[in-house]
Amino acid sequence: MRYADGAPQEQRLYFELERRLGARRAVAVATVVRAWGSTPREVGAKMLVDADGSIAGTIGGGCGEAEVWQEAQEVLTDGRTREVHVDLTEALDTDDGKVCGGRLDVLVDLWSPEHKHLSELIRRLTGGLEQGGTVAVLTRLGPSGPPAWKSPRPTDPRAGERLLYLSSGELHGTLGAPELDAELLSRLPGRGHRVESVGGVDVFVELLEAPAELIIAGAGHIARPLTRMATLCGYEVTVVDDREAFAAPRWFPEAARVICRPFAEVFEGLEVTARTHIVLVTRGHKHDEECLRAVLHRPWAYLGMIGSRRRTGAVLADLAREGVCDKLLARIHAPIGLDIGAETPEEIAVAILAELIKVRRGGQAASLQRRPERSREQQGRTVVTPEV
Repeated sequence: MRYADGAPQEQRLYFELERRLGARRAVAVATVVRAWGSTPREVGAKMLVDADGSIAGTIGGGCGEAEVWQEAQEVLTDGRTREVHVDLTEALDTDDGKVCGGRLDVLVDLWSPEHKHLSELIRRLTGGLEQGGTVAVLTRLGPSGPPAWKSPRPTDPRAGERLLYLSSGELHGTLGAPELDAELLSRLPGRGHRVESVGGVDVFVELLEAPAELIIAGAGHIARPLTRMATLCGYEVTVVDDREAFAAPRWFPEAARVICRPFAEVFEGLEVTARTHIVLVTRGHKHDEECLRAVLHRPWAYLGMIGSRRRTGAVLADLAREGVCDKLLARIHAPIGLDIGAETPEEIAVAILAELIKVRRGGQAASLQRRPERSREQQGRTVVTPEV
C-alpha cells in the first residue's frame, strides 16, 4: 500500500494536490487557519477546488463551505490570495444552515503548475512524508491583529508564501525575510496546527507527522472491522496471527501488512516506537502474555489487551510476580476499550478504536480499565472475552 493511501486525510490532499499540479491543473487550496467556538472542522482542515468547481476534501460543508467555494472560484480567476472569514453564529431559528455557533478564518490561495516553486515544494513535502519524518509547512498569513470579526485584517502582498522544513534538516522556500524564517523555525517544537505571531506577522504552522502505527495481534472477528475503521482514522495497520486461515490478506485489504508467524517471533522482529499502538485480541491469554513480554519494555504509545477483568488481571499478576513494576503495568489498558456497553465484534472494535483515539488526542472518556468491578447480572450481555 502506498503511503498516501493510509495517510490522514489532510496529508492525502497534499498528494492529490501534487497529482493535479502534475496534470497541469491549477487548484485553489482552502485551509482553516483559525477557529473559535463550535466549528464543523478543526484548524488544518483543507479543501481543494478545481476550475470546473469540483472539490476534494471538506472544511465542514454547509453554507460556510459554499462561501469559501465561491471565493476559491475568484482566486482561480485573479490569483490573489485571501483570507475568508466564515461566521457560523447565526440564530438557530434561521434557515441558512449556519448553526454551529463558531467562526473560521480560511486561507484560500492558488497553486498553479506555472508556479515552479510551489511544484517543487509539494514534491519535497510528499517525499518527506513518504520517508516517515515530520514535515512542517509554515505559511505567511498577514499582519497580526484582533479577530477578523472585530476588525478587518489588512491584506499582505506576501500572504501565502511558504517555508517547508523537513525533519532531515532540509529547508525550502521562505516567508519573506530571513529573520522571520529563523524565528519561526526556533518555535517549531510543539504539537498541532497553530498560528504564530512574529514581528507583527501571523504565520500558520502545520505539523504533518507520519500516520500512527497500529499492530493488531489476533486476526479474528474483531480485527477485521477494527482494521477497516482504524485505517479510515489514519492508522497504518499491521495484522499478526499464527494461523494461515486467519492471517490472509484477503480478509484485510486495508492493512499495510498481514503477517503469519508465531506471535513472539513477529514482535521480536517488528519495530516498535513511540508512535506504535498495540492491540492484543488473540484467541487466548497464553498468546497475549507472549506478546506482552515481547513489547512491554519498548517505547509504545498504547498497549491494550482484550478479556474479562479477572482474566486480564491474572495475566498482569503473572507479570508482576516476574518483577514488572506497577507503574509499567498500570499503562496497559486491560480490559481494553471505552465503556460503551459494546456487545458485537463490530461494536467492540468501535470501543477499542475510541480508546486509541482518546489516548492519542488526550480525551476524557471513561475506559473499561477504570470501571469498578460489576457483577455478571450488572454486566448484562457485554462481551469482553478473548478473540476466537
